[in-house]
Amino acid sequence: MRIVDGPFAGLDAELVSADGQRLTGRVSIFGRQTAVELHRDQVEHPEDIPALWYSEEEDGEQVLAGLREQIAAQYDDLGYGKKFEFFLERVDLPEEDPAQEWDAYTALCTEIDAQVQRHRAAALQEFDQEIALLPAGEARRRVAADPGRWLPAKAAREERRSRYPGIDRSTTEERLRATMFGEPDPAPALWERADRRRAASRCAAELRDYAAWKAANRAQEQNEQVRSAAVAQVEHERAAVEERLARDWGFQLPDSIFRFRAFLLSLGPTGKQALDDLELSPFGIMDLFDDPERESRAGIDVRVHGRYYRDPPEFLTFMHGGTDGLHFGLWYDDGRTCTGVASYYNNDGGGVGLPSGTPLEAVRHTLEWGWRHVGDQDDEPADPMDPEVVARRHRLRLLREVLMTFETGDRDEQGEDYHKAYGDSPELFEHGDPDRIETLDGGGALVDGDTVIERDRQRPWSGAFCTALRQELIDDPAVREAHVSEARRRCAAGYPADALTLGRDLHWISAGDPALEDHANELLTMAYRSLGRDNLAAIAQAHHRHRDLPQVHVLEDT
Repeated sequence: MRIVDGPFAGLDAELVSADGQRLTGRVSIFGRQTAVELHRDQVEHPEDIPALWYSEEEDGEQVLAGLREQIAAQYDDLGYGKKFEFFLERVDLPEEDPAQEWDAYTALCTEIDAQVQRHRAAALQEFDQEIALLPAGEARRRVAADPGRWLPAKAAREERRSRYPGIDRSTTEERLRATMFGEPDPAPALWERADRRRAASRCAAELRDYAAWKAANRAQEQNEQVRSAAVAQVEHERAAVEERLARDWGFQLPDSIFRFRAFLLSLGPTGKQALDDLELSPFGIMDLFDDPERESRAGIDVRVHGRYYRDPPEFLTFMHGGTDGLHFGLWYDDGRTCTGVASYYNNDGGGVGLPSGTPLEAVRHTLEWGWRHVGDQDDEPADPMDPEVVARRHRLRLLREVLMTFETGDRDEQGEDYHKAYGDSPELFEHGDPDRIETLDGGGALVDGDTVIERDRQRPWSGAFCTALRQELIDDPAVREAHVSEARRRCAAGYPADALTLGRDLHWISAGDPALEDHANELLTMAYRSLGRDNLAAIAQAHHRHRDLPQVHVLEDT
């Protein structure tokens, strides 16, 4: 069997034993035989290995059903390999017309699918007539003894390896030699070169088809006059929106939120559908742009509009993200100026993350995740894409082009490459943010001074710290009360770091507990006031009064 994942990826192994999903294999490294522990998923094509098809506890009917299922799966894999041979055969030919090459490939896929379907049906019929009537043990032996008939994908793969020497990817041993002895990195294997050619052909065809689709649709997003009108409208409404946010929230809105508004206004039906495909929609403070004087329902403080139960006071919602309460907010460390954007799933785990970037960068980040998971080349199957997937990618491509006219125009990377280029730096993961003390919500607290609870600089995620402190604060009321008392005392003495960090912790983990909610509100209020962030203190108090609201939309209906 061939190992395809983990430190021994690329090596061939002899199966020694199997226990459910856990395998023991024997590999040769630098000429020495070594036993390694593996998981079934780390082995290439476990369906080729009859010994992994069953367990001793299964009865005869289960074994026979499993055999039949694996034979059917063999034909699916057979089709994949036959299709890929199209590019194996062309890997050294000149790339004269990659888009046309993709067209020829998709036509071949249709033919192979029809062939495989016929052969699968015939094989399963023969299985039902010849094998399914045998005892389970005999059925296993008969199938394993005739792999050319019952295991066609395995036989085709072995034949392909003999026909294309060097088809496989470089081995772990080759990569180790390159690292240890300074040897050149192994050259791309034939399979890798063919895969790159397939990706290039598909990309060329998609760009060609996208150009034709865009010309035929004449989407509103392509009209420069529409974009100019959107920018002009934002400039007209800007002063009133800024005045409202300054008056009621005490926040200065960044230029980036107005670019986000102009971007939204420039979208036509196609762009809005693309945004909907990503499950993104403006919310929170964006509801005030059409009517800056819009009030909240009677008895409800307007500052809790769009404010979810766990939102820290620094968080100001501007966009909803679809599932599990995902939402995005501008982040105000000092209570006045926006530091960046944070987001989290209110109904799920994880934290808000370190604030960074702009609203449109948050959209671009989500778009590239969507691009990656809607037929991206990195995870691409051999088959041509479904027409609806193609249409969705066209819409996302158009949305990206529109967004890049407002921001990120210098970032040409797409999909996974985008996230690798613009994700958090290794230094941030290792050392944390130098300006923020870590908190359970993951956003960190902008405050000077040490704290009684030992805290590091805020990293994008601090799992061990969060687990231990959360458990201590929830499970040991006496310890919690001692921490609260000390934070209160130190804040009164002019050291608000404990009150701010612990207040944020308790706010995050309150989970409807009145005692935790009261302590969080008390500590946050005194910390913000000590730091001169009176508007954050007022937001914390407003939220405390309304944390039991059944929904976060509190504005009057229009």
